[in-house]
Amino acid sequence: MIVENIKVFVDIVKKESSYIKSKFGSWVDRVSLQEIRVEWREVVENFFLVIISIFLYSSVLFTQFTFVPIMLITIKRGWKEAALYVTLSSAVLLYAMLNAHYWFPFDNSILLFSPTHFAFHFIGDLLGVKGIRFLDYFFIFGMLGLFLGSLVSQNYKLKYVVFFGICVYIGITIFVLSLASLLGSFDSLVLSYSQFVEKKTNSYVNLYLSQMDNLRDVFKMHGIDYGFFTRKVEIAAEVFKRSVLFEAAPKGGYLLKQIVVIFLGLIFVNLYFKGRLKRAALHFDIRRFRIADDWVWALIISWGLVYINLFVRNNLLALISWNAAVAISFFFFLKGLKLLKIVADRLKIPPFIEYVVFLFLLFYLFILFVTIVTGIGVADIWLKITDSITQKRERRDR
Repeated sequence: MIVENIKVFVDIVKKESSYIKSKFGSWVDRVSLQEIRVEWREVVENFFLVIISIFLYSSVLFTQFTFVPIMLITIKRGWKEAALYVTLSSAVLLYAMLNAHYWFPFDNSILLFSPTHFAFHFIGDLLGVKGIRFLDYFFIFGMLGLFLGSLVSQNYKLKYVVFFGICVYIGITIFVLSLASLLGSFDSLVLSYSQFVEKKTNSYVNLYLSQMDNLRDVFKMHGIDYGFFTRKVEIAAEVFKRSVLFEAAPKGGYLLKQIVVIFLGLIFVNLYFKGRLKRAALHFDIRRFRIADDWVWALIISWGLVYINLFVRNNLLALISWNAAVAISFFFFLKGLKLLKIVADRLKIPPFIEYVVFLFLLFYLFILFVTIVTGIGVADIWLKITDSITQKRERRDR
């Protein structure tokens, strides 16, 4: 009796074990294979993208596009894996910069003309930590690339990618400048930045003039007053410092530059995927651009604050009002550009001619061209020219 019961128990165990194995065995094998599988092609490709990102950062000329390779990794592999690559590349870059400053192909201190980059340098000096300013690679370009790549992956439209990207850029800038101000003070930060710009631009001017001094006889042969030439160079440097670095750049210049850089970055991403990646942000048609008419009140208020600040002369109000006015005006510039594009298509002007005329006007009549096109975008709110042309075309198509 006992032997028979043991045999029955053994048969039950065998049946149950075979049942469990048939139900869960293949699943367990599949999970284990997925856990240990390494996509070496993806790893190598991401490695080269990280190298390109570091090269862009160190090139100085193309530093602003450092976030693009990070965007590509984020779109392909997700933000978590991309964050790992950014962290590792930041550590490699920091180690390389601390041990071999000459590794840069250009003078990397040019980056410090940007207040945000300089704030990292300022914080490093206050804490007495060598090389901390190279962390701007992680906090400025790494964070921006991760965020923009995530938005593109989630199929956000271009206007939202640009808008939220600018918000992240502004947030990073405010955070870094605030941290520098807390560790030191805002006045000392501004003073240190001003002194750095003065010292650096003067050294560049002196270096340039010392090199040109060898051509003094050549200037004399062609009847050119060398003293007049040197004064012109010094005046140009002074105008660059006062009008660009201390006026135009902080009052909307950096923000407008970043908007354009994000646009170009998305174009590069689309080219990398050869147009095969179907994402809303990567397929932009100016004729489909829209901005709500109510935004005109934000435009009026921002420019109204700019006008008020001409009398108040408050630095904080100037920064807020100018940056807000430039950002909102840019979107109305796109609205005006949309109308011009629709009219050009209606007149059957070849796209190549359109692009040539656009680039010519943009580079040679920048202020006048931007002002007129932005005005057209604002006027279209009341004139409804775009809606009229679109409705006529729809009726004609029917």
